[in-house]
Amino acid sequence: MKLRESVRIGWRAITGHKLRSTLTTVGVIIGIASVIVFMVLGGAFTENVVGDLDDESEPVMQVVTQTEPETGTGIMFVEAPIYTESDVEAIERMDGVDYVAPSGSLPAVQLSHGEESQTGTVGVEATIPERFGNESMYPLEDGETFSPSADDEAVVSGQAARLFEDNVSVGDELSITFEDGETKTVTAVGIANASVGGQPSQPTVYLPVDSHYELTIETPDGETERAYPSLEVRAESMDDVDPTKEAITEYFETDADARELKDDEHTIAVQTVDDAVDQVAGIVDQLTVFIGGIAAISLVVGSIGIANIMIVSVTERTREIGVMKAVGARKRDIVQLFLLESVILGSIGAVVGVAAGIGLGYLAVSMLGWPMVYPLQWIAIAAAVGVGVGVLSGLYPAWRAASVDPIEALRRE
Repeated sequence: MKLRESVRIGWRAITGHKLRSTLTTVGVIIGIASVIVFMVLGGAFTENVVGDLDDESEPVMQVVTQTEPETGTGIMFVEAPIYTESDVEAIERMDGVDYVAPSGSLPAVQLSHGEESQTGTVGVEATIPERFGNESMYPLEDGETFSPSADDEAVVSGQAARLFEDNVSVGDELSITFEDGETKTVTAVGIANASVGGQPSQPTVYLPVDSHYELTIETPDGETERAYPSLEVRAESMDDVDPTKEAITEYFETDADARELKDDEHTIAVQTVDDAVDQVAGIVDQLTVFIGGIAAISLVVGSIGIANIMIVSVTERTREIGVMKAVGARKRDIVQLFLLESVILGSIGAVVGVAAGIGLGYLAVSMLGWPMVYPLQWIAIAAAVGVGVGVLSGLYPAWRAASVDPIEALRRE
């Protein structure tokens, strides 16, 4: 039997039972559409975050301490004060380094502005004034940065300034209450646009490190120095980022105080903006594939539906099969006929599922304001899966149809 004739007969059987054929393909359509929607959303989210990070790319590196969580996978940041003043000075002397900004959290419990107070929602961080400027990761929306040794000046992030009903403005006084009960009054001299990848960071008040940070540690040389849980290093240009990162990494592997002060299970990481982009993209991709895998379970249901309806079709068309065999149809002709019929059903499910998935995905990302990303690889996979589902779910019914005894089939009413 010619392929064209098999396709014609199979299509006639499908269109002869429109409702049944439609319901048969619904499982495949839902499965493929679900996978495509999640891939579109995952790609759009990644593009949104990564695009913001790329647009705000600065020659900045973060020196942080990491460890593996006791349960699960991935990495976890550790607030361990191991980066000493000696480490800071050594990095500042390296070629290509613009500045090194140590930072450390201060144990604040409440921030007050006028008659309003915020408890537990605002962080207080000690750092250096160089972190705030028009060409930095934290550009100033208004005002100026604090003086290096000022005792009563602060830079307030925009997120913290807008927490209060009367927004904090340059020149306003803020009252900070610390865990030990001490209260400090400071004047907001600048409002910073402190964000990460275009996403709001924690509301934070920044104070000068020289006049507010007092945490010290004994160095391997026996000296007592201030120590910080993280450092921000800015290179002089984007061209200096990679060589500077290599030099800093080598320093922490060989000569740094932090190398001896850190716990054995902890590691020191020097991360650039590109590293952060790769890390975010990797996490989102893993999550997207995981969720897409769950959605793909409905494909199994869809394939079972096709197999079931094809078995029913074999039973209903037993006499037809007997007639075909009586007039010379071979086993392979019967197999070809029923296999093509199931492949057609699977292919229709794939085409409609891809179209529905792209349409729903486009609608979702438009509502969220994310860029549209077409997962071409997954569209191709979905098309292959549709055909594959048709083949796999049609094999047994096709073999069963080909095994029908023509004599017994012709006796069937």
